[in-house]
Amino acid sequence: MSEEEIHEEGAETGGVSRRTVLKGAAIAGASLMAGGVLAACSASDDGGSGGGGGDTASGGGGGGGGGNTSDIVIGGLYPLTGPNASDGEQMKNGGQLAVDEINAAGGVGGRKLKLVALDTDLVSPEKIQQNYQKLADQGVDAIINGYLLAWDAAMDAAATYKAPFLNASTSQAQCDKINSDAKYNCIFQIDPPETWYGRGFPSFLNNLVAGGKWKPRNKKIFIVEGNVPYSQVISKVTQEQAPKDGWEIAGVEPMGAGAMTDWGPILAKVKAADAAVVMNTHYLPSELATFTTGFAADPTDSLLYVQYGASVPEYLELAKDAANGVVWATVTGVYGDAIGKSFGERYQKAFGKPCGYSNSGSGYDEVYMLANVWAMLGDTKDFTKVCDALRKIIWRGVNGGYFMEKNYGLSFPAEQPDMSLSQAHLFFQIQNGANGTIIQPAPFTNGEFQLAPWQKS
Repeated sequence: MSEEEIHEEGAETGGVSRRTVLKGAAIAGASLMAGGVLAACSASDDGGSGGGGGDTASGGGGGGGGGNTSDIVIGGLYPLTGPNASDGEQMKNGGQLAVDEINAAGGVGGRKLKLVALDTDLVSPEKIQQNYQKLADQGVDAIINGYLLAWDAAMDAAATYKAPFLNASTSQAQCDKINSDAKYNCIFQIDPPETWYGRGFPSFLNNLVAGGKWKPRNKKIFIVEGNVPYSQVISKVTQEQAPKDGWEIAGVEPMGAGAMTDWGPILAKVKAADAAVVMNTHYLPSELATFTTGFAADPTDSLLYVQYGASVPEYLELAKDAANGVVWATVTGVYGDAIGKSFGERYQKAFGKPCGYSNSGSGYDEVYMLANVWAMLGDTKDFTKVCDALRKIIWRGVNGGYFMEKNYGLSFPAEQPDMSLSQAHLFFQIQNGANGTIIQPAPFTNGEFQLAPWQKS
């Protein structure tokens, strides 16, 4: 954008001064040059305030008018209590870290960011709708969250309010809904949908075999199917994909409704199936941990794969040494490169605990993408222009590349081989009591697959 274009943009959006917009553009440029980390050195040196700062948002008052020094307010919907609280903390902390870094670097166009987080039960349509409306009534400039299992509860409220709504709900159904009607084009699922888990898993197994890292005793996969649509879609797509890639489904055992307090009957079926691969598509870290400890106590000679929940530190805290050798994956994960490592160090410094390997990074990236667009436009209240810009930018965050032309993230390598535009479907293995070893795909690997203690070949 030329200086003349910037000046014209300012006149069009309610008198943003040329000086203010140029300052915003400079901030945006700095963030891109740093690979998605805006003034990371100065921000991390100063330390985050942890509070977001500023007053509560007021309806309609946060536009980009000349001399405006009011806070830019981002609403957050996070499960901060209940069974998903450990993951909700990751989501909120990732967003807060970005807010604090940007504020320490001077804000966006001289305005500070504020994150207003509401504790939201991600399976309750009523609570989701209630909290979304609370944020809309405050006149927030954008709304973000990690994932909502009842994601559809927010769709019509978001379409009415029209502010950018960024989430990582990992749902093909949400992607389809967004693209079914233009009224939903303010909603951005920033990560790829869950279908890529099922499509990519058999290929991952074949890559292990081809690389000589593992010699399965048979070509059978036994699936323990989680009890939410996300988990069920992953199971279904894996069942469809496996035969195409030379694998047989030895059985599918649904968890059933409610919390899993006794894995015994299911583990007995796992053992009876005698499959070389055991895949659990459940998502809760605490319940995946109890499954893992139960399996490790009386294992079969099988590769054990658990779903995304192992990305949350709670999983390893509970499973402990029983998790050594476990493989898990995420379609949006914190990379093990310099950008990802730097993010992890700053997160540790800010919160006194390690980051997880998924929603901490996506929450951080959501804020930076918004800040970049706001800085370029100089206006946070022209929701149409902000959403149009979100569809056009290419962003390199800690979780990889974002190009949301169709309002959702793209998966590397199967969907989009250009890694600057996509997020890698990362396969991790827990080794020597630690998480973070990426074993596929290249070039994102930082380690090699190792047989689990219970595997013979």
